[in-house]
Amino acid sequence: MYSQNALIELLHIQLELGHGRSQHMRHFIDQYYCYQHGLVTSSGKANWSKLLWHGYVSSLAVLESDKKQLVKEHVVPLKVIVEKLIALSADKAPSLEEIAACIDENLIFATITKEEDKRLRDAKLNSRMPDGYYQAGHSLFNDKFARYRVANIQLTECQNQSN
Repeated sequence: MYSQNALIELLHIQLELGHGRSQHMRHFIDQYYCYQHGLVTSSGKANWSKLLWHGYVSSLAVLESDKKQLVKEHVVPLKVIVEKLIALSADKAPSLEEIAACIDENLIFATITKEEDKRLRDAKLNSRMPDGYYQAGHSLFNDKFARYRVANIQLTECQNQSN
């Protein structure tokens, strides 16, 4: 079900949650994703550079020839994912399966341009979801792509997700 390294990252997350800590979650969550999806170097270490072009890509990023103008983005901001993990641990210690399910459901990557990233920042959506995401009955309720809809960024699933 999990590679040994993915399991180690889940254990790290579980320990951090159990001790009320969250400052290192970005590292553990992204590492878990890399190991779980085989995005590793030839020596077996997590390869974060392989996250570019993995998941979704914006229509502008597809046209961009300068890789320095591209940004790897968490579709659901990491801060929101961490909040969801903390909520899981509010009443009890979450199991590794619960932690993995929360991450697997919410951790999606997108490759966008720096200009599109600026649009998200200008809309104050770089590390949070729009209000409608949390409002039952709203068109953006629980829509993982809500930030991109608000910022008018068109995403499509990456066709060539090479490991």
